[in-house]
This record gives sequence, C-alpha cells and structure tokens, in this order.
Amino acid sequence: MPPIDCPFRTAETILQQLSPQIKVIFVDFHAEATAEKQAFGWYFDGKVSAVVGTHTHVVTADEQILPKGTAYITDAGMTGPHDSVIGVDKEIILPKFINQIPAKFETAAGDLRINGVELEVNPETGSAVGIHRYCLKLSEN
Repeated sequence: MPPIDCPFRTAETILQQLSPQIKVIFVDFHAEATAEKQAFGWYFDGKVSAVVGTHTHVVTADEQILPKGTAYITDAGMTGPHDSVIGVDKEIILPKFINQIPAKFETAAGDLRINGVELEVNPETGSAVGIHRYCLKLSEN
C-alpha cells in the first residue's frame, strides 16, 4: 500500500480545526492492528466522545468508558454472514490460506448478524456515559 500520513497526527490536526461548539465527536478507527486501535483510544481519551475500531470484522468484548470519558471498543464487528471468514465463503478462503494461491472472494451465506455498539453521550460535555455491545442474529442458517 502507498504510504499514508500518521492517523494520530492527522486526527489531532482535524480536532484543532473543529469549532469549540462541537462537543460530540465519533471516531471510526479503521485499522488492522488491535494494538494500534488501543493506542489511538488511549491517546484520544478525553478529546473525543468515542473511538470505535473497525476492519477486522471480529467483534471484541473490551467495550469500556476510558478514564477521561471516551467510549472505546477495539472492533465493533461486522454485519453479514458469520458462517464465514470475515464474511467470505469458507470453501474459497481456506485453500487460499493453506496453499497461498490468490482466490476471488465471494460473500458467504448463512448465520446473518448485525454487530455494533450503542453509545450514550452527554451532549453538553461530549463525554460518553454508556457503551453497549450487541449482536442481532437475523437468521439461523
């Protein structure tokens, strides 16, 4: 992938440009590494209302309100078929990992779910007061 700017410095710059009247700030941090997401959450604790990690498609169970008032979860999970590998048909993706041969990904079918988080934020302060992880199962097969 081409080099990109540092997400920490970029977010700092964006926050400095916001009007002080904006109190509620939601960050969807789309990253692969869980450590990078955790570091981002801790760094921006108290500066944003929520940091919700995405990209890995696997919901984590570490939702919390950080000490300075930022709601945090490493990954909110995915919406799609959970009888899969990150939404891809297992019969296609497993040989790719085993044989190291490229394969065209096709979306799996079955066990459809919606993962996510519900946030409660104080509109006056921008501090989070609640975060709840959920998984809504839409089908049985």
